[in-house]
Amino acid sequence: MGQINIYKIATNKRVELVRQLSQKLDEVGTIRIERELKENSAKEPHQETLDVSETPAERTEKSEVVKEYYNFTLYISSPQEQKEINWNWLLDEFNQRIKTTLPNPKSVLLIQRNNDYYCVTFGFAYFLVDKYCDRNFAFNFARKLKYKEVKTTALTTPNSQKNKSINTYVNYNDFEFDSGESFTKIKAKVEVEENSSIFKEGIEIGNSIKFNIVENSLEKIVDLIMFIEDVMVNSPDQVKIPVFSKVIEDHLIDKLNMKLKEAIKEETYIVNFSEIDIIGTNETFNHNDSTYKISYKSKHKTIESLTQEELHKFAKENKFNLNENILDIKVVSFQNGNPVRTDFIKDLIDYTDDEERSLLSKGQWFKFNDDYLNYLEDSISEIETTYDPEYDFDKNEHKKFIDSKFILEKGEVIYQDLTEKEIKKKLKNKYYSEKYYNINLQEKFGFVNYDRDFTRVGTATIEEMDLYKDGTIYAVKIGNSSGKLSYVVDQSLQTLKIYKHKMSNNNLEIKEIGLWIILDRKTKLPIISGKPNINHLDMLILKNKIDHWKKEVRLLGYKPVIRINYVI
Repeated sequence: MGQINIYKIATNKRVELVRQLSQKLDEVGTIRIERELKENSAKEPHQETLDVSETPAERTEKSEVVKEYYNFTLYISSPQEQKEINWNWLLDEFNQRIKTTLPNPKSVLLIQRNNDYYCVTFGFAYFLVDKYCDRNFAFNFARKLKYKEVKTTALTTPNSQKNKSINTYVNYNDFEFDSGESFTKIKAKVEVEENSSIFKEGIEIGNSIKFNIVENSLEKIVDLIMFIEDVMVNSPDQVKIPVFSKVIEDHLIDKLNMKLKEAIKEETYIVNFSEIDIIGTNETFNHNDSTYKISYKSKHKTIESLTQEELHKFAKENKFNLNENILDIKVVSFQNGNPVRTDFIKDLIDYTDDEERSLLSKGQWFKFNDDYLNYLEDSISEIETTYDPEYDFDKNEHKKFIDSKFILEKGEVIYQDLTEKEIKKKLKNKYYSEKYYNINLQEKFGFVNYDRDFTRVGTATIEEMDLYKDGTIYAVKIGNSSGKLSYVVDQSLQTLKIYKHKMSNNNLEIKEIGLWIILDRKTKLPIISGKPNINHLDMLILKNKIDHWKKEVRLLGYKPVIRINYVI
């Protein structure tokens, strides 16, 4: 019995894949296998347990016999050149002479059947093939299986501090996930017939599917592909597995790429160099024995850790504008001194487009699917949300406040020789919108104002809250986009860390943790069941962050609450 790691190749990437295989590996030869099968006149979805004791051809009803051809082309790399290992310094300390190692061999088996391309990878070849795969294939198949036991899952949570997680289970047969989470890997046991002739019950799902086949042979790989295709056509979905669906519309991809470039110029993007990636079905820990070579045009540099700070250093050293050229930077990743993958920076950028409800991941655009959005909406709806019109931010009142401060402060030394307009401009910066808002609520409504009251934690200073009243602390922010409003969530999460580790010096009685969001928009949110419906905000990044914040607040035993107000 052997392991088979099988990819289906995306239709628009077949030519590029073959070109890359020919360039980077040696083509050994091609073997053709012919199959006769009886074609069903009608293929209706069936509900029974998946039976892999027979091949799909044996299970079909009597009808016209057709022939299919499977072309197997083997590409292999068996390097002889020895590489210097990256921990030679340790051997030198002990006067040892082992200085080099042979890179791992790798191989790709390319399978062509009609217009479909599959690849089976061996060794580190999955790094080469993964970027060309159909990313919907494996999980579309996974939804159609019945599961006996779930062993491991990997999930991603966009716009959350817990960006990716791996969970392991004992004696568990359900898919556990929370709102805002999407699966990237499953390792499980599935229901198969006892005397299965194709594969055993252990299976792994990621960008590829890993099977344990009962016999190492090309014939069994043909059986496996036929089985997969039969299940995809004839079996209904058995389980819900939220994942991101790939964007395939060219016009939308072009639009998203343009918006990404604009975000980079405005520095509203995030470069996320994740500790964990799922390549095929393999968990890859990116900083484990890794080094990197970054290059732009003819300039290059080897670095030990891949961070945004290193990119800024590289740009400064080579005198080019990082924001204008960041998408043209290449990154070669090395493990144990051997290059294993090459990426453009775009493949590493974590970016969410609120308007299009799309996510950039590994250089490709994905849509948040309905399952994901529905779970997120249900989760956010649980948060107690209130709107009191008397707390709206009044721009005219802010202006009157600045005018009153002008009368009181215009004689101060710092304003000497300045015009009234210049003084009022400085006063407006001094009493900026959030500061005025907090002062106003303190003076008129009895809130305690903690704005700019910092707590020192190690070498950092953290603002625990803006306002406090009746057992509730609030972080306050005014804005009209995820980029501006997400700060209020980050501030509150920092406060939660202080309380979790008991580093706060305040003696306040705290029952609730609140976000106070003042929306700068003309249209107010609809009131449903007596509360403003924040699900109507077209701010997916913000809502993902709020969902994560809600869970963290509850974990510490507090109640999450949100106040909504408006700039009027």
